[in-house]
Amino acid sequence: MTKALDYFDPAATQGGDFAKALAPAQCPFLIVSFTTDWRFPPSRSRELVDALTRAGKSVSYANIDSPHGHDAFLLSEPRYDAIFSAFMNRCPRA
Repeated sequence: MTKALDYFDPAATQGGDFAKALAPAQCPFLIVSFTTDWRFPPSRSRELVDALTRAGKSVSYANIDSPHGHDAFLLSEPRYDAIFSAFMNRCPRA
């Protein structure tokens, strides 16, 4: 799985243009990173946020300070819980 993540390039079919690859998306985005995540570091999350912004998408971003590394999203974190809940409460109900 790690190898697949390392080699997956969502912009490959768009000549490396990440914003162009994201252009068809029609939903709001919430990107959350954790300061000590080595697998998906905040710098990569900011690349995604930048591409979504260039693509004209609605995107919210938060970088949460956590000592728990990549597993931080699996643990109870009040700031993450509040951000996620607020984002989901803004989503239309079916």
